[in-house]
Amino acid sequence: MLKKWKWIGAGILCVTVLATNHLQESGKMNTDIKKIVYSSEDLNFMRNVLRDVFVTEEDPTIAVSSESVDNELLSFVAVKPYNDGYLLTFEQALPIVAIENGLVVYTGHNTYTGKTISVFYENNTTVTYGFVDAFTTLPYTSIGKGQTIANKENSGDLYIQIETNGKRLNLDETIKWMREFVPS
Repeated sequence: MLKKWKWIGAGILCVTVLATNHLQESGKMNTDIKKIVYSSEDLNFMRNVLRDVFVTEEDPTIAVSSESVDNELLSFVAVKPYNDGYLLTFEQALPIVAIENGLVVYTGHNTYTGKTISVFYENNTTVTYGFVDAFTTLPYTSIGKGQTIANKENSGDLYIQIETNGKRLNLDETIKWMREFVPS
């Protein structure tokens, strides 16, 4: 019964955002809902509010025995710049794992990066992975540290773009970030 109320609440929230956007576009309202809904801070705020409202003690939790995140992301054999990010070349399949708690903000197909997933993490970092082979999460899904969010099922290139505090990282910063957040 509780899941039914979660869906009803999510539906009401969605209708409210769409109605407010329509009122703003027709000139009947001055607040630009897109700026509110699409900013990183507000996405994080909305996710936390929804988590507080909808998470109950009845929801199952799974204890994890280790804090470590899989280090396969650091096993690339080549790297080259590509479309505001980098292509990392891998000789084997690998899972794409969340580096900490966050929110999946996009899954879909992009003209330049194929199957693409973007994750907004609680530390105000957005990581976009492209040329993945399979998604394991849906958009606007909360994720936890160590959770597999996508899979690179074949060897080849994986696109990565990291943006932290509104700034895209260059190659040196990207490698440093990966070493910091993906322990070996």
